[in-house]
Amino acid sequence: MKLSLSSLLPVRSSSLPESELKTSVLNFMPDGILICDGVVGSHSVFFANPAFCQFYERNHSELIGLKVLNLFAPYLSTIQLNQLQKSLKSKESAQISLDIKGKEATRIIRLRIEPILHQDDSIQYLVITQTDITDAEKTKQELHQSNQRLKELVSSQHQTINEHELQIGVIFEQAMDAMVLLNESNQILDANDAALALFHMERTDLLGLEIGSVVTDLKPGQIYEQLSEVPMFQEVLLTQPLHLNDNNRRIALSGAIRYISIKSQRYILITLRDTSSEYSAKMALKRNQTELEAVVRNLNLATQAGGIGIWSWDFDSNEVSWDERMYQMYGVDPDLCDNNYAMWQERVHPDDLDHAEQSLLHARETLTQFNSEFRIVLPDGKVRWIKAAADVIFAQDTAEAIGMGGVNIDISKEKNTQDVLRNESEAAHAASEAKSMFLANMSHEIRTPMNGVVGMLSLLSETELKSDQRTMVSSIKDSALTLLHIINDILDFSKIEAGKMSLESVPVELQSLLERTLDVLHLQARNKGIEMYLTYDPSLPKMIMSDSVRLSQIMLNLIGNAVKFTESTDERVGKIWVSASLGSNGIAPCIDLIVEDNGIGMTKEQLKRLFKSFTQADTSTTRLYGGTGLGLSITQSLLDLMGGTISVESEFGVSSRFSIEVPFIAVESPPVDLTADYISGSRILIISADQNVATFCDINLSRFDCKLHYVSSFKRAVEVLNQAKHNNIDVNIDLLLLGPDIYDGYLAGNCAELEGNPFSLHKLLLMTRDPGEKVGSLDDNKYVVNCSPFKPSLLTHAISVLRGFVSPDVEQIEHKDRAGSEPEQKHGLILVVDDQVTNRDVLQRQLTYLGYQCEMATQGQEALQMWQTGEFDLILTDCHMPVMDGYEFSKQVRKIENQDKARGHIPIIAITANAMVEASEQCMISGMDDYLTKPVELSTLNRTLEKWMELAIGGQVAKPEAACSAPVETSAPICMDNLEKILGTSEPTIVAPLLEGYWESVIEDFTLAKNALEQQDEHNLQQIAHAAKGAARSAGAEDIASIFESIQNTAIEKDWPLLAKSLQQSKNEIERLRGYLIENSIIENTEV
Repeated sequence: MKLSLSSLLPVRSSSLPESELKTSVLNFMPDGILICDGVVGSHSVFFANPAFCQFYERNHSELIGLKVLNLFAPYLSTIQLNQLQKSLKSKESAQISLDIKGKEATRIIRLRIEPILHQDDSIQYLVITQTDITDAEKTKQELHQSNQRLKELVSSQHQTINEHELQIGVIFEQAMDAMVLLNESNQILDANDAALALFHMERTDLLGLEIGSVVTDLKPGQIYEQLSEVPMFQEVLLTQPLHLNDNNRRIALSGAIRYISIKSQRYILITLRDTSSEYSAKMALKRNQTELEAVVRNLNLATQAGGIGIWSWDFDSNEVSWDERMYQMYGVDPDLCDNNYAMWQERVHPDDLDHAEQSLLHARETLTQFNSEFRIVLPDGKVRWIKAAADVIFAQDTAEAIGMGGVNIDISKEKNTQDVLRNESEAAHAASEAKSMFLANMSHEIRTPMNGVVGMLSLLSETELKSDQRTMVSSIKDSALTLLHIINDILDFSKIEAGKMSLESVPVELQSLLERTLDVLHLQARNKGIEMYLTYDPSLPKMIMSDSVRLSQIMLNLIGNAVKFTESTDERVGKIWVSASLGSNGIAPCIDLIVEDNGIGMTKEQLKRLFKSFTQADTSTTRLYGGTGLGLSITQSLLDLMGGTISVESEFGVSSRFSIEVPFIAVESPPVDLTADYISGSRILIISADQNVATFCDINLSRFDCKLHYVSSFKRAVEVLNQAKHNNIDVNIDLLLLGPDIYDGYLAGNCAELEGNPFSLHKLLLMTRDPGEKVGSLDDNKYVVNCSPFKPSLLTHAISVLRGFVSPDVEQIEHKDRAGSEPEQKHGLILVVDDQVTNRDVLQRQLTYLGYQCEMATQGQEALQMWQTGEFDLILTDCHMPVMDGYEFSKQVRKIENQDKARGHIPIIAITANAMVEASEQCMISGMDDYLTKPVELSTLNRTLEKWMELAIGGQVAKPEAACSAPVETSAPICMDNLEKILGTSEPTIVAPLLEGYWESVIEDFTLAKNALEQQDEHNLQQIAHAAKGAARSAGAEDIASIFESIQNTAIEKDWPLLAKSLQQSKNEIERLRGYLIENSIIENTEV
């Protein structure tokens, strides 16, 4: 289409009114008009009507001269812009639709581009008409969507009709009622299974029949008459009674009819139901109603007898409904009260109202059950206890909480009974505490004279005695120790009952503890012919943190019981097996300990009473075996304190097995255990017919990956070795282990052929049960181990020696018979303080026997005067004495020493019958240096005195003024001799890690002590110094230990300047230790 520009725009001519008219027409057109030149690459705008400018929100002046592509570029995508550019180049009319992105929404426009050509057929101008078709497109789209939805709805309706007809068919077939489908002629077209069963007819016989021939009471006229009275397809009940004769039985029927449409065809559906059973149902309903009424009557009787009141509370109206018993319970006249929430509030006891109301409101807010006990006050002032319970009531239609319903029960009698029982329980508890206190006091009082008995017996056994006299003294001592064991049980039981049993946590070497326990009970077991074995899991830590005393007590009780109730006979050797392995309780690692024996066992009834106090399996047990019956009860209580458990399995006449589980904490810096490195992979030939020895060697050594082979005799061993030689087989055995049954033959020279065998290695590990045999290293190739009891440490140590990893222990213990010899005189004067004559006599005899001189005081005040005027080197004092007890005496001594620095620091050792851990702590707090428990055996007293007298006489006891002076530079910071005694070795691979760990520990101890000093917390400082002292001694740092011991002993006096000097001295000593450790390449050269 070719247009002339003059037809659209005014030209410069005389025809001005016509040009203005054309311009006005363009300006008032609703569609946008844009005219640009036809120059390709330019298309500059020189006209735009107001509609166009308004659409793009641009002034007319802004558009004039603007290129068309630049005008549309901000609003179009790249694809649409390319489409527009293509249309601008066309000489034909073009029409395109574009999406214009506006500030708020995208508009759809239709551009019509009309080119105006020159006479040479080139484009002169382009007229662009823009029409906004957004609404039209939207209407078009909505119309399309509406058509689509209509199609879907029609399809859905067809599907619904099909499904409906299908459902009708399913309902028809599966309905419980009889259904018959009729045509307009009342002929039966179909019938469901229920109808066939009702008519007792086959489907083929029924179809085609007229309905009146089957149900004679049903007439066709009646059907149409009743259907005409209701709208189409509405069901109508048949009013006339229907009957069906069946085997001389008249069946009453009820019926309903309706029109239905299937495939656009109308049919009649008749539904029939056998109503002959309704009478039975009505009778059953009547019986149920009678029974329900009886239940309601019984419920009323029950609530009345039980004092139960029923109530409800309406949330909206705040009204409360009570039954008759509620009014009676609260003493309220129903005719004179307001049935609301405030009525209940007025009756609740003021002290209980807040709690009861909060519980009730909480139940309402959280829609949970309400349970509470509170008191109510009756009008006459009487108080009753009420137990209330209720639940929230919800509306059936909206499931909204509308109220609460519940019951009240008068529990005043029960509460009164509880008060009586509580008073009786408190009285019984007081009696129990009095009993426990009595037992504790009695045990304490009995221990004091026992100190005299045991002490005198120890002295008597050291004198010259005839053989029968020595036997009698030994028997008396055993009896005394047995009595002491019973006293200890009673004391422990009383402490546990009184809640005064406490535990300590110190490093414990578990394997050593178990082996020492076997050693303690070994003599008793050997006298009864019992063999004792220990198996130990090497994956257990070498050191654990635990209470060694209580752990030993537990194992002594369990193993002691095993020894007590096990016998050896001609038919069976008594055997006790103790095992320790690493386990877990699901939360933390634990130690699994098992004690198993083949003793008398227990019945199921005996097991039920096993852990009760003062109880044994039966009364005959006490008569036969003795004891208090407290051992296992104490064991269980101790394990409870440790967080452990105990269980037992037993078969009467066969065996018993006790299993305990003890949680533990590993030591942070344990000593290095090289046992596994020494014996791992050892190849051992065991020669023994003793199956127990072979078995327990296998259990203990196989865990180290040792290769074990077994033969039962020398002869068989020689055969095996000779056969290997004959076949040129390398036997490759590290050592031969000879069981105790073979050991006697070896001593008699019966193994000469074995030693002469060229394939046998002359490394022999010999086992014996004879306590008189020499044990240890016989030479470089022979080592003797006593396997009674069987201890894994001896076995592994022997293998380590024979394999050359550990030096042979050839040190022989020399027995010195001191009977009749004069006591060795020792230096030092000891002050003994005790109010009991026998105790003073025993201590004087013991000290005289040990070679010490002593003086006696009967109480603390007397002792304090003697110490001030005398020159004593050490003090032994009882703790409980008249006038001034040992604790106060020690405090006074330390106070005077603090005031008079020239006196130095005298060692004070407590000797008391109080065996509780708290007593030892009280001794240390009062300034004492050590602690011994009565009765004190001679050897224990001797070791303690030698330790403290050597320090006292040598001037090395930590004294306040000495602690502030410079240490003797001639001594090394670490005493390697002491450290070797503690560790049992001086191997650098063991010592270096320990000292490295101690270096970190002592820095931490110093920091903690410094903080406690700055805070002037004497109790905390004392505890820190106590711990630091023990750690230093364990590492061989004697000078540091002495300084911290001085701080421990003087902290209670609160002499802060003196304590500051002591702490500064410890810093200097720690710096000296640092240099020592750097010099020996144990730590790196870093600043403290």
